[in-house]
Amino acid sequence: MAVTVAGTAFARMLTESVTESVTESVTEVRYAFGATPEADEGVLVVPVADPDAWYVEGTHERPVTAQWALLAVLRRHRREGRWPAQAAFHS
Repeated sequence: MAVTVAGTAFARMLTESVTESVTESVTEVRYAFGATPEADEGVLVVPVADPDAWYVEGTHERPVTAQWALLAVLRRHRREGRWPAQAAFHS
């Protein structure tokens, strides 16, 4: 029996100058993330040079909502060539 997990996650950029694209001099991009646009479960930190080294500020945990938010952010970044001000993941 297969188990289907559905979820939603949202990310909102915290890096300064949200309306401007992040320059190459920025070493990390920071996003508030949560299951709803208003909920802040934590701060997702994405190192620009190595996105796989992402982490949630203040913890060693890697909650699934942070992972989903990361996926949404990276998809938009790869598609648009810049870090998005916000992103959403729905499965």
